[in-house]
Parts: sequence; C-alpha cells; structure tokens
Amino acid sequence: MMRAIAKRFSEGGFTLPELAIELDMKQDVLLERLFAMERLGFIVRNGGCSEPPRADDAPCRCSGCSGCREPRGREVVEYTLTEKGRRLAGIKRSKGEVV
Repeated sequence: MMRAIAKRFSEGGFTLPELAIELDMKQDVLLERLFAMERLGFIVRNGGCSEPPRADDAPCRCSGCSGCREPRGREVVEYTLTEKGRRLAGIKRSKGEVV
C-alpha cells in the first residue's frame, strides 16, 4: 500500500479525501499510513498536525496547526516524497539531476 501511495504522490493533483476514495480506504487509515511513511523517511510533511490521528474528532491542538483548533483533517498539509520515497515509487533520477 505504501508503494501505491508513493506512486500517487509522484503524480500529484489530489486531496487526501480523493486519495482515500481512490485507494478504497478510510481517511483515518490513510492518515495513519502517511504518518508511518513519514516516520520511515518516505515523505516529508509541511504544515498540519504533528500528532498522529486520534479516534475521536477532537479539535487539533498541536503547534503544527498554529493553534487553528479546527477539527482534524481541515488543516492544510503538503507532502513531498523524499529520495527514499521516490525509489519506493519507482522514480528514477534523470541524468544530471542533483539530489
């Protein structure tokens, strides 16, 4: 599943709810996978929660959300594949590309 997520990230142009539907999984399960991929070094997250998803729909209170206090999932988050994530997705470096 992580490989499918990494491949989709390399293509871009989606929201997390769209990706969850595309991969036929619940959004909270997808978020758990994304946190795992981040811990394993496949992706880097910019913005959003710094805490793993919780079962309840409690407002976010982490510093990563700048105190937005919005329900989880409404904060803006950008994910970027790392070199390790690019390898997982099967993306090869082009000649002369500096990493």
